[in-house]
Amino acid sequence: MSAVTPIRAVAKSPTRRPPTVVGLAVLVGLLAVGGFQGGIAMVVDPLEPLGMSVSYLDGTPVDTYFWPGVFLLAIAAASLVTVSGLAFGWRWQWAAGIEFSMGHTWPWLGAVAIGGVLLVFEIIELFLIPFHPIMHPLLIAVSLAIIGLALTTSSQRYMSPRAVNA
Repeated sequence: MSAVTPIRAVAKSPTRRPPTVVGLAVLVGLLAVGGFQGGIAMVVDPLEPLGMSVSYLDGTPVDTYFWPGVFLLAIAAASLVTVSGLAFGWRWQWAAGIEFSMGHTWPWLGAVAIGGVLLVFEIIELFLIPFHPIMHPLLIAVSLAIIGLALTTSSQRYMSPRAVNA
């Protein structure tokens, strides 16, 4: 077995992705695109990215958008890797032990982790910067939807390493 093996090559479970997994991949993919766009803007112009003033950062631990941009780029990169795993069914040999002990494949774990980190970040951000009537509710809803879709029975069953290798 190579380091990256498509699930299709080893799966004995149904090969059709449930709609919940497709929806999960779409949401994580959209998060990756938005994260790259915002992160690049913040790193390239840390003083006024996308027209945002640094005055929004008053009372936060940072005084420019550089580090928030780096954070967004990290979330975007993790989302891109996760959506690739969801879409192509990649299996990594080094992750097999983690998958079997947790009971889920790494893309499932990645999606839940991304949704959780984004949710915590957005809640903390609500207390530190002025409320944005579109972005805060939207990103909180996306993070909850990612977690919710991953926790559905069909997603968990489809992304169980036991089902994949049964």
